[in-house]
Amino acid sequence: MNELSGWGRYPKIKTKELIPQSESELLEILRHSESYIPRGNGRSYGDSAINKNLTITMTHMNRFLQWNQESGELVAESGVLIADIIDTFLPRGWFPSVTPGTKFVTLGGAIACDVHGKNHHKDGSFGNFVNWIEICDSKNEVVKCSPYENSELFNWTIGGMGLTGVIIRCSIQLKKVESGWIKQQTVVNNNLKETLQSFYEYKETTYSVAWIDCLAKGKSFGRSILMLGEHAKKNEIDAKTAIYPKRKSKKITFPIDAPSFLLNNFTVLLFNKLYFNLNKSKKSSYVNWDNYFYPLDSIGDWNRMYGKNGFFQFQCVLPREVSEQGYAQILSIIQNKSSGTFLAVLKDFGSGNGYLSFPKEGLTLALDFKASQKNIEVGKELIDIVNSLGGNFYLAKDAIMNSSQFNN
Repeated sequence: MNELSGWGRYPKIKTKELIPQSESELLEILRHSESYIPRGNGRSYGDSAINKNLTITMTHMNRFLQWNQESGELVAESGVLIADIIDTFLPRGWFPSVTPGTKFVTLGGAIACDVHGKNHHKDGSFGNFVNWIEICDSKNEVVKCSPYENSELFNWTIGGMGLTGVIIRCSIQLKKVESGWIKQQTVVNNNLKETLQSFYEYKETTYSVAWIDCLAKGKSFGRSILMLGEHAKKNEIDAKTAIYPKRKSKKITFPIDAPSFLLNNFTVLLFNKLYFNLNKSKKSSYVNWDNYFYPLDSIGDWNRMYGKNGFFQFQCVLPREVSEQGYAQILSIIQNKSSGTFLAVLKDFGSGNGYLSFPKEGLTLALDFKASQKNIEVGKELIDIVNSLGGNFYLAKDAIMNSSQFNN
């Protein structure tokens, strides 16, 4: 038995873990198993990819199978990491059409969670760029599904959290890019109303994400830094600069668990003021792909900064018409009842994929909380608020929701 957790390291669950090396080995495991869940690289924050009876980790089934340089179609096994795709195909001029905030997720996990990025308002989620999937279903049969073949299975698998079976391989569509650089523009928003309005003003920009100071009060309540981005063209890059830079090495690593008492409203308040002031003067710059899309990946084991008890993430989406009301209420509760969160990120969503997939039209807020009883109670209160406003929750991030709250 192994003790597994998601990236938040909360909760930790004992389970039998098996790691198949091939399709035949996987099928043999499934023939002798009644209850299981597939798992990728363990980067979901909560407990969604852990089954107490059996967890099947797919990271060793990680081969590229077919590539089309002209069209950008990639066929690969489900254990391939997005990082592997970028390392291999960015130098050839191709980049993931949609990527989450870490490159260390598997293709199978990206499909099962229907991950989203900073361009959802323009391009939708990962499932929009999946051509087909081969999945081992409940009958232990390998079935191919797509929008045109076994479409019901396909639609339930996109965002289905692994409940339809084990994804073995898939075909995805990459995006053609002229460089590995992002032309970034920062916009300072002085309060929540400005923050929400800025997403509408810049809705034609390909990438957008806002960091929110969740502890700012008074006239600065809900202030933020909105970061916009476009893929830079080749002729915009200095001739002496690498057109397709390689990924950055980890600059810092947390060797031990940080003392949990260091994260409190006072230290978070100081961090937020510093971060806001450092970024409010920036206007436009060229940022390499790794720093723009994956800033936390450069910090090794950054999940240890929350202490040995770990952390949990709360992510919801609210309909646009109630976003200002709902997020004002959520930020007020955080300020009055929790130990604060300095990783508060807001993004704009376009229309979703339906079925079990998380994204739907509106604005989504993601918050990291130290795993304490006080914060867990706050998280549950926030869930009730989102339910009352007709919102939705990201199951890939959840670690605290109960069945009655989910059913609401």
